[in-house]
Amino acid sequence: MADGGIWGRVTGLFRARKNGNDGPSQEEVRERLDEAYRTQSQLLAQVRRGVADVSTSRKRVEIQLASLRREIETAGAEAKAAVDRGDDTDARRALERQVTLEKAATELDERRAQLRSEEDRLNGSAASIERQIEDFRVRKDTLAARYSAAQARQEIQGATAGIGATSGEVGRVMADAERHTRELEATADAVDELMNEGILTRPGESQDEALLRRFDEALDSVPTEPRRVEGDDHGPHQISQ
Repeated sequence: MADGGIWGRVTGLFRARKNGNDGPSQEEVRERLDEAYRTQSQLLAQVRRGVADVSTSRKRVEIQLASLRREIETAGAEAKAAVDRGDDTDARRALERQVTLEKAATELDERRAQLRSEEDRLNGSAASIERQIEDFRVRKDTLAARYSAAQARQEIQGATAGIGATSGEVGRVMADAERHTRELEATADAVDELMNEGILTRPGESQDEALLRRFDEALDSVPTEPRRVEGDDHGPHQISQ
């Protein structure tokens, strides 16, 4: 059986990645492999039907041959009985019939031998095809698994390459985001500082209230120094009332 032809067409699927063609999907590959397997199984079924037909014909010939041999024995017995009776005419008829039956039996036996040889040949072919189909089944399952793994590997490699290709852009975006964040933080700090200094008013605060708050904060930041008592340079300092 020309298994190589089918297998060649199947393996040709994996050479389709040309000119930007990504090739068939995993489902398409599995379907085509299964289709080739079904085709081979159908051919095997045809061979087996042929074997069955030849076997049936051989058995019919064997039945006919067995019947002829019984008739040959009967004709021989009749010829012997006619000779014993002294009836030459009946003896000659029986002998002629026996010879005719023996000739037919010889031809039928040759036909039976031919059918037996054809049956054996077809059985050998069926066994060979069956082995090829089983080998193909194992190979197709293995190939489908390999294709699935290769496809997954390619997808992973594509994703990895995509990540590598966009890493520079991601870095630029992160740098821009960080710079913008620092600008926002600096602006917020500046606004807080201006509010604390009373230059900018806080929410709900008037300009006068902002100036007063700034004055109070400046006054609170002036340190209080103790006064010394006159004439006592070494005594404890006392704070004037």
